[in-house]
Amino acid sequence: MIRPPFLSAFSAFWMFSAGAASALSCVPVDPPLLFKRVHLAAESYVAVYGTLTFDPALLPKTDWEAQHSTPQDTRIPAVMSGHSLDQNGFKTPFEAPVTLRVLCFGPWCAQPPANQPVMGFVQQNEGSFTLTTDPCGGDAFFQPSSEMLQQIHTCFIGGDCESNLTRDILPSE
Repeated sequence: MIRPPFLSAFSAFWMFSAGAASALSCVPVDPPLLFKRVHLAAESYVAVYGTLTFDPALLPKTDWEAQHSTPQDTRIPAVMSGHSLDQNGFKTPFEAPVTLRVLCFGPWCAQPPANQPVMGFVQQNEGSFTLTTDPCGGDAFFQPSSEMLQQIHTCFIGGDCESNLTRDILPSE
């Protein structure tokens, strides 16, 4: 079962009720929350830091005059080269063909940059790999900071995996 990226009911209402002139507004994806989501998923994921190579001309484009024709799910052949996460950090060499899954929310589509640093949770399924992106980030962080990479590693080794998002939003106990 594929679990879609988290959208609050309010966010979904706002996103789909807004007209073409409105912009999609996303809460930044929080590394610990994303780590916990993929860790608890029924699917298998590999955390990889490296470069995603693909043809950007294949990314979906929105025709604002015919928004309904925007594809909701586009799959693009790509290659992910870098290192997967292990107990010592992003140290295990990783290079594999991946399917870049580009989702659109209404007329707003992910526009991942090609050939840029990325940390992605790549879904592994019977020898194939898929990296899902959406207009709010999806399962990838493009041009991640060293602090973000360290935070993901800390979560992986069982350290403090407290979300900054929940820390800022929820009252302290």
